[in-house]
Amino acid sequence: MKIRVAVTLMSMMSCHSVFADDIYVPGDYIAIQGAIDAANDGDRILVSPGVYYGSLNIVGKSIEILGVDGADVTTVNASISGDSVVFIQDSDSTTLDGITIRDGNAFSGGGVHALNSTVSIRNCDVVENTSSQYGSGVFADGGTLLIYNSMIQFNSTGVAGGGLYARYLQDCEIVNVQFFNNSAANGGGAYIKDLKNTCTFSDCDVSLNSSIFDGGGLYVKNSMLEMYATSVVGNEANRGGGLFTYAGGNISFEGGIIQENSAFGAGGGAEIRSSTCSFTLTSFDSNIADSDCDGVGSGGAIDVVNSTVTVTDIVSCANMACGELDDFSGDAVIIEGEVGGCDVGTGACCGGSACWVMEEVDCLNGGGEFLGGGSVCLVDSCEASVAIGSCCVTPVCMMTTESECESAGGEYGGEAVECSEVICDATCAADINQDGSVNVDDLILVISYWGACP
Repeated sequence: MKIRVAVTLMSMMSCHSVFADDIYVPGDYIAIQGAIDAANDGDRILVSPGVYYGSLNIVGKSIEILGVDGADVTTVNASISGDSVVFIQDSDSTTLDGITIRDGNAFSGGGVHALNSTVSIRNCDVVENTSSQYGSGVFADGGTLLIYNSMIQFNSTGVAGGGLYARYLQDCEIVNVQFFNNSAANGGGAYIKDLKNTCTFSDCDVSLNSSIFDGGGLYVKNSMLEMYATSVVGNEANRGGGLFTYAGGNISFEGGIIQENSAFGAGGGAEIRSSTCSFTLTSFDSNIADSDCDGVGSGGAIDVVNSTVTVTDIVSCANMACGELDDFSGDAVIIEGEVGGCDVGTGACCGGSACWVMEEVDCLNGGGEFLGGGSVCLVDSCEASVAIGSCCVTPVCMMTTESECESAGGEYGGEAVECSEVICDATCAADINQDGSVNVDDLILVISYWGACP
């Protein structure tokens, strides 16, 4: 009987090592790090709403940190520690769920710094982190990275990967993630290189990111990236406003849009260099190369250099190099299926120096000048179309349009006539006796004419 009791007690004592525990913050531990230190593999740390200052270090443990009421009300802030918000190393499984990760500052990985670990980031907001080198939002080196239903925004790094820097990963899956307003020297939204296997982007939004050099939205090198139903919109770089690939940065892009990205040089939508890429059922809309109009750069939609690019059943609309329609440049693009275009009745309409996008018939009926189907309004779109000349609004001369001159009650000197070529009549209406000055003599004349005009 005693032996059986002893066995039962031993079994009960071993339960802690078999079943995971829930650890509550601040119920069990005031600080999240205290809960991490006490946790065993498989434990969950349940964090109540609040702002928790300091950095978190997870080394060699497999745990989950969960903001029970979500990222909107649960924040880990590293502003006082001057380090990464979350540092993870040699973890077989770490999950961050429902927290805001902000104000980290590190050499790499200001928000999340993961080394040789399997990391899952879910329902999180990684915001306003900085790094001097790589991956100010998320830095992942080796292991596996999974990011779902999260926002990575307003992060900034000095070298590469404003929102995300990923290298040497075995597996990578990014689903329903917004990369918004991140910045870097290269790869403003994300910088992905030297992956072991294919990385997948699905239903993502890569918008308004910027880089000083290449890849405003994404920079991909020596890696295979599959992208599905993803939007790449409004990003900016020197080359490859939306996407930049280099040295085997092979992208398969299916569905989604590449829209309103801009490059000072080549490849407004995408710059493909030494890579093999395909775009299927994708819309290229209003991307601009040579956005500074210095004559250097082409390929409003795609610029291709030493690469193979195939487009299948795409739409290409209003892509430009400076002020000229320009879809593809560089090596020939392989076109399969159809390439749809813009509604040719819609484009830029100049009314004086102002510009609107409208249908051609509405532009012409309003007295405007239509710049062509698919054209867009740039800063200087209407400068060449505006006929200006000298206008005397006594006694001042100004350069303006004929209609604006007439509206001001002036005398139009003619198109392209400079003010230096005309003499405006200096007659002053109040100088009744025309002696060149307004004085009491003019007042006496006015009084003498007092009464009804003949």
